[in-house]
Amino acid sequence: MALTLTVSAAVMVGNAADAAAAETVAESNVRLYLGNWAGYVVRGDFHEVSATWVQPQISCDNPGVLQRVVPWVGLNGAAALSGQVALPLMQTGVESMCASDAAVYAAMPGIQVENLAAGIAYADANLSGSVMNMGAVMSNVLGAAADGLCALGVLGDACRPDQQIDGWWEGYPDPPISYGDAVRGGDVMHSRVAWDGGSYIMTLENRTLGWSRTTVSASPAPPRTAEIVLEGHLDAALPGFDPVTFTEIAIDGQPLSAYNAEMYGIPAMNRMLVPGPVEGSRFTIG
Repeated sequence: MALTLTVSAAVMVGNAADAAAAETVAESNVRLYLGNWAGYVVRGDFHEVSATWVQPQISCDNPGVLQRVVPWVGLNGAAALSGQVALPLMQTGVESMCASDAAVYAAMPGIQVENLAAGIAYADANLSGSVMNMGAVMSNVLGAAADGLCALGVLGDACRPDQQIDGWWEGYPDPPISYGDAVRGGDVMHSRVAWDGGSYIMTLENRTLGWSRTTVSASPAPPRTAEIVLEGHLDAALPGFDPVTFTEIAIDGQPLSAYNAEMYGIPAMNRMLVPGPVEGSRFTIG
């Protein structure tokens, strides 16, 4: 991946700008945590999480802003039952991104702040989250300004977005690693992350094109959270995309509905994104 992925601190939402999203949250009768994830997080002691999805087709609707939609599954990365953020976050998935030159330049200051936050994640997770949110604010302000200039036609070809799609794995706070294998919108993807007591085993499969990649990363730190989420670029704009349905969700062999899953949402500058209700081993976002 060309850009370092980050995990922003999550806070409870007080209200939602999007009426449909607010209604979904109200009907579910659960708290909604805001950050750059939309999906579900489960806290506890786990050894394995897996899920399947169809990689969405995207459209680049805000050319002055980096627009990312990234389905993935992972272990760790959120606050554990102890209240401490569980690290390392071991994850694997696929990023679909819109990136114009204007968007990249506008995002770079915020990305530099995000990288600083990653560097202190182990030393002080709370401070890291605060610094991460500073990067989010910076990205939002500069991205909105660049997007406004693109709408006026001031920046010309610098506003022409390119679409990129990339399978990857990551052991946050270390940077992500690209697999470089072909992925297309509409491909059926399957992701699994497991811990065997001394190492994390991350497998990403493209069931449509028939390839599979597995990475083993040594770590004695046990999993304390599990995630099945769609990630955006901090709180910036989301691309247009087909709804994503996660299926075959299993955590230690049990469906997601067997757990007290917590709902996460993305307060993007162009929409509010929250997941639909859990239905056994599946849910839909979009």
